[in-house]
Amino acid sequence: MPTAPNRDLAEVLRDGMVQAPRILEVLKEGPKTIPEIAGALGCPAREVTLWVMALRRYGRVADVAKAPTEEYYRYRRVEGGT
Repeated sequence: MPTAPNRDLAEVLRDGMVQAPRILEVLKEGPKTIPEIAGALGCPAREVTLWVMALRRYGRVADVAKAPTEEYYRYRRVEGGT
């Protein structure tokens, strides 16, 4: 779902409700970085970052310990998250 650049923040946040199940589906395959999730969804990484952080806040995803050599954090699904 390609999106227009620099969309209104309220619009991006509203889309989080639609994108949350899609993000969780992508994470069924295993932990992924924001750029990997964005690529799978066809959405800008800046928007995916907001959606993933919201899912993290509500316990639906968690970050995976990052090795010093890794550039990005990876996120995983949390089963039974609120």
